Amino acid sequence: MNERTGKGTGKGTGTGKKSSAADNAAAWSDIVARSAHVMCDKGLTWGKDAGDSSVRDPETGLIYILPKPSERLPIPSWDVITAEHIAVVDIDGRIVGSNDLEPTVELLTHLRIYQNKPEVNAVVHSHGRWSRVYAALRQPIPALMIDSFLYTGAAPIRCTVFGEIGSDEVAMSAVECMGEHGKAALLAAHGAVCVGATMDQAMDVAEITEDMARIAIFSSMAGTPVPIGIDDFIDREKARKDLLDFYEI
Repeated sequence: MNERTGKGTGKGTGTGKKSSAADNAAAWSDIVARSAHVMCDKGLTWGKDAGDSSVRDPETGLIYILPKPSERLPIPSWDVITAEHIAVVDIDGRIVGSNDLEPTVELLTHLRIYQNKPEVNAVVHSHGRWSRVYAALRQPIPALMIDSFLYTGAAPIRCTVFGEIGSDEVAMSAVECMGEHGKAALLAAHGAVCVGATMDQAMDVAEITEDMARIAIFSSMAGTPVPIGIDDFIDREKARKDLLDFYEI
């Protein structure tokens, strides 16, 4: 399994399609399990089951997602998670995994993103300390630096409406906040949700989101931050000339 492309390696195992499907499922589960440990290592969760992550297998459409705590599976921290603990659901949220574990309470947020953004194959819902400042303020994180601006979809990171955790209202608000090109949204009074074509990309966006929030907080203490936007990257006179030339005006 190549995590960046979502493709198998193409190497035969000699055990047929059933073994290949099982190997792919195990590989996707391992990606999600490892992401749980990365969230802990990078401070994207404060502990217990705060935050979550998932990947979508582009070939089968199945979603591999962190589980909900239970008597059977207590979660004092995401770093206890292994591949055997990953829940598996279809695009409608039906549990199809052999371990029969329930997915995170934030399942609907993941589903609505996958249903409305076909280019997305990984979601990281974070509880980072810096982005949550803006989630508490219910204000967008301004885009102040070129790299962060480009990596998060060339836009500020907007905040959803406030609502019940895991509700359809908040899930659809997150999709709306991202728009066509955005890769992150704040969840009001809660956290952030970040996306990518791969888990590596979604995790990068989650880290950059924290950096954006941290820079915005400190720069506002030092002076008046200057946001950047699409206009800063466009030669307006050239765009005007190209438009007039196209219509032969």
